[in-house]
Amino acid sequence: MKRLGAGDPREVGPYRLLARLGAGGMGAVYLGRSSGGRTVAVKVVRPDLALDGPFRERFQREVAAARLVSGAFTAPVVDADTDAEVPWMATAFVVGVSLHQAVATHGPLPEAALRMLTAGLAEALAGIHAAKVIHRDLKPANVLLALDGPHVIDFGIARAVDGTALTSTGSVIGSAPYMSPEQALGRHLTPASDVFSLATTVAFAASGQSPFGDGASAAVLFRVVHTEPDLSAVPWSLRPLVERCLAKEPGRRPAPREVIAAIERPDPRLALADGPRPGPSAGWLPDPVAADVLALRAALAAPPEPEPTLPITDPVRPAGGKESAPGRRKLLLGLAGGALAVAAGAGTVGALVRDRGTGTDRGRSTRPASPRPSAGSVPDARLTWQTRLPASVTQVLPGNGIVACVTLEAVVGLDRKGDTAWTVKGADHEIIFSVTGPTPRQIAATAGDRLYVSGTAADARHAAVLAVRTADGGDPWTATLADRRAVGVLAVPGVRDGRAYLLPLTGDGTDASGTAVWALDLTTRRTLWVHPAEAAPLFWGLPRSGGGLLYADTDRMVAVDGKGRTAWSKKAKPVLVGAAGRHFLVADATGTLSALDPATGRQAWRTPGVVGASARGGGVATDPRGTVAFVLLQEDGGFALTALDAASGKPRWRRSVPADAEGSGHFGARLLYGDGHVYRMGADGMLWAFDASNGDPRWKYGGFTGNSPMSLAWAAGDGRLCICDTGATTVASLDANGA
Repeated sequence: MKRLGAGDPREVGPYRLLARLGAGGMGAVYLGRSSGGRTVAVKVVRPDLALDGPFRERFQREVAAARLVSGAFTAPVVDADTDAEVPWMATAFVVGVSLHQAVATHGPLPEAALRMLTAGLAEALAGIHAAKVIHRDLKPANVLLALDGPHVIDFGIARAVDGTALTSTGSVIGSAPYMSPEQALGRHLTPASDVFSLATTVAFAASGQSPFGDGASAAVLFRVVHTEPDLSAVPWSLRPLVERCLAKEPGRRPAPREVIAAIERPDPRLALADGPRPGPSAGWLPDPVAADVLALRAALAAPPEPEPTLPITDPVRPAGGKESAPGRRKLLLGLAGGALAVAAGAGTVGALVRDRGTGTDRGRSTRPASPRPSAGSVPDARLTWQTRLPASVTQVLPGNGIVACVTLEAVVGLDRKGDTAWTVKGADHEIIFSVTGPTPRQIAATAGDRLYVSGTAADARHAAVLAVRTADGGDPWTATLADRRAVGVLAVPGVRDGRAYLLPLTGDGTDASGTAVWALDLTTRRTLWVHPAEAAPLFWGLPRSGGGLLYADTDRMVAVDGKGRTAWSKKAKPVLVGAAGRHFLVADATGTLSALDPATGRQAWRTPGVVGASARGGGVATDPRGTVAFVLLQEDGGFALTALDAASGKPRWRRSVPADAEGSGHFGARLLYGDGHVYRMGADGMLWAFDASNGDPRWKYGGFTGNSPMSLAWAAGDGRLCICDTGATTVASLDANGA
């Protein structure tokens, strides 16, 4: 519990905020108190998620469902405002410490406490499932140890966050060591998934470690799916029950009520070594953990005084020229709590805090370039085929008559009818693909007749690449970054001039202490160079030639030359990063797109009013030669698509595009080029095809409307547009002509 900072709110809804309890992917959590004296935990949604229309809709549904949950071992939702400018929810405050914190501080729980933990978690899940809610993220951090038993928090909210910018850097909702096999594979979830997570959480409490080990997420998920857990630290009296809960097949796992019954009526042959089995009581916790809970309860009587609030003023510059107070814009961004949604999947970053429905922070909205066509005037396209694979597909890559589909366990090649033409399993080549759950990621690339898929070597210590022929999956070879440790690969920016560029997560042990850019010669299969990253490469631009790359995080961008050396570096807060021709392309929060010289960073040209990229990337598309850059522009009443000459920045054409469905919310630009078309994905999930020579709309496809565009992976080329819904394991193909 920390005192409120200068940028923290003092009131949310009817609750006066007393202290900051923590922060997670969805937002900050505060200790609050109503005028009647009720103490609650108030979770305030991140401002960038508040601008995500699909998230708001899911958040509203999940909060409504979560409010139906009741039970002795849950922290029920007691209040919420999902329509507020910044949505929030309040839950009953549980005076307790997290299981993760307790075990990290004081070590594994004794057997008696483990039994109470198991029964309490099962009781909580019974109540959650009775309300038709699946937790999806049960883990030690979401279990609070209180004097009256364990309490489960954050139930049902994971579905609301899934498919938003939170998953755009390769993470997924759900922690890898505690996910069920079906969740790891992106399959349909049932309440049995939570039972699996219950067992992994109990195993952690018994040992202090995940039963499936640590390391790269992809490697952990592979073990969850294929290997048996390490239950050596689980007491014999609990081990058979935990083993049943960890069955790979969901149907073989016991229901929560069966778990409770097993605890209440244990096998007499498995006697409790420590004596009689305890029932729920204040004495169930080990003394050091109970002392922590009592200390927390005492602290609640006198929460820390908040820091003074700061006025929002223009910067004050003394004679020395330095700011003595934060500027208005800087402070507003601070109050927003870091409202910058980054994307690893396609090399670009989501926009900074924006007005709802606009594309830039202070963008220049102009009059429509041409009459805006109605959606009804654009012909509807038809699917060529649609199929469902056994596991979630994180990326699709069309080429050589095949659509390569990358999953956790294998790459599957689908032919022009959508039938399986070939399958290449990673295990057969001692590589674990860089799939971290059901979310789109750019972890593979094609060049010529070859497909290159990134992953982790079987030893889980080195980054690796598997290459196969796209046409038949044959002629495989692997290459490994052998001279340094890496726990996985964040992304594959692409292949240029016979080089593959990868972004390994470098480090030792269980954590990646840094990131790097790895240039691999595809002819010799040897490392050309490794550039230690000077900023987290969350988004990037890869020119058509020159052997260099631009990468950036939310504060800095770094240009790398063809030999892996830093060419230049500068502070920046980009909302779009890409490349066209020989230039890097970067857009700032004002919507100004600049073309930068790769060698010097000097500006070659600029254009205003550009829409920032979606959190899945795609802010700029280019033709195969890199001579034309396609971007979205903000204009009155919607957007325009424009083609810019990559050398000069002069527009070749500009056309207003049909509007997204009403109420779609903000999404940003997500564009693709392929086969003479520019494709746009709308905030409502509608797919649009425009003629790349003049911007005229050619066709639209609405089969994915209603789905969050954040869950859709897509790629164009080889005469078609391919899409996969990562949450539903569905892959589909449309001909480039829409017929």
